[in-house]
Amino acid sequence: MGLWIFLIILIYSFLKTTGEYETATRLSLIIIPLYSAIMMILGIGQNFTPLTMLVTLLLILVGIEIGLFQTRNVKLKISNEKDKLGLPKVKIKRGWYYLLGWIIIFIIGILVELFYGAEMDRTELSEKLIIEILRDISSIVMFTNKSSWFIWVLNVSSSWTYDTYLFLEYPKLRQYVVLRQRN
Repeated sequence: MGLWIFLIILIYSFLKTTGEYETATRLSLIIIPLYSAIMMILGIGQNFTPLTMLVTLLLILVGIEIGLFQTRNVKLKISNEKDKLGLPKVKIKRGWYYLLGWIIIFIIGILVELFYGAEMDRTELSEKLIIEILRDISSIVMFTNKSSWFIWVLNVSSSWTYDTYLFLEYPKLRQYVVLRQRN
């Protein structure tokens, strides 16, 4: 029962943050995708087979589509708040398309795991959902939690697509996060 209560609280928190503006950071838009790419390469290297490469290619294509889907209705605003360099903070509101894409990635991850022979009951599924939500809302969990190679592939392909689109579409975001320049 405690697991379900914790899951409900996490889902509520995750849903709430998806609909709110959050400050754009190098950690979330650059460092975590780079870390994910490294983990993806290491994971694929440990599981290298022709089937793994085929699944990887398919997941990259699906991840790119999901990343593009997640960019729909993303909103960006320049805040009146200043960061430690005195620059106005850039805030992003991810929205419902981001959430739906996240859910699709979670489902695909479960399906790939089942394809590779895993068996799962409701408790294990709930635990996986908790871990994935925590990975999205906490960088500590992102860096300390072990994930399967295919989760890293989906994460890399969708997040790189999402971030690249945002950087191309919103030069102010690129200036704030990547270049750290004044407007």
